[in-house]
Formats: sequence, structure tokens, C-alpha cells
Amino acid sequence: MENDGYDFGLVLQKLRKEKGWTQEHLANLIHKESSIISRYEKGLQNPTFDTVRAFAAIFNVSMDYLSGTEKYTSVSTFGLDENQRDILQNLADQLRAKNNAKKLLTEEQFALLGKILSELIK
Repeated sequence: MENDGYDFGLVLQKLRKEKGWTQEHLANLIHKESSIISRYEKGLQNPTFDTVRAFAAIFNVSMDYLSGTEKYTSVSTFGLDENQRDILQNLADQLRAKNNAKKLLTEEQFALLGKILSELIK
């Protein structure tokens, strides 16, 4: 799964090590033998589409990031309910607006902070 010098195995290994996980632990998360993680990391075998999708969810990155077509990680909403996904989308929109405006928080942004705090203390 190489793309213009992009090495899926190195990315997988980096993500795994950032979590402090062994190959065996990662293999258990995807219900595979630990030797398969080694083969992926060494570039000896390519994962299936479903396995890449599982890695994306586990590491909270996009499949594009894993395939080398996207250079930035993304936030996965896997396991979140609709309200939590809406809050995350709204937060991203407000952060973009804040970056462009370079001013104090708006009333809408303060309200969003309230929703975030409320969600976190449930």
C-alpha cells in the first residue's frame, strides 16, 4: 500500500507506538494474529479494506490518512451519538471562525462551550 514513497507500514507502526501498544495488542483489537501486524508494518502484506477501516477507527484517523492521500489526521466520530457529532462539527466551525476573526468569543461560541462542558460531565 505504497503511494509516492508513502509507507503504510511505517505509518501504522508510528500510530501503534504513539499509543504505547504492542503488535499483539493491536492484533487483538482487530481480531487477528500478531504476526499480521508485523507483516503490515514491514510492507510484506497489505491489509484488506475492512482492516484499514478498523485501523482508521482505532487510531482516530481517516482512511485517506492511512493511505497517504491526506497528510493530516482527522477526528473520527466513531462511537459518538448524533448530538456529540453535532457538537464536534459546530466546534470545528467555530474554531475556524475564531481563527479568521482573531477576536473574543461570540455568544454562540460561549453557548457551544456550555454544551461541550455539559456533555463531558454527564
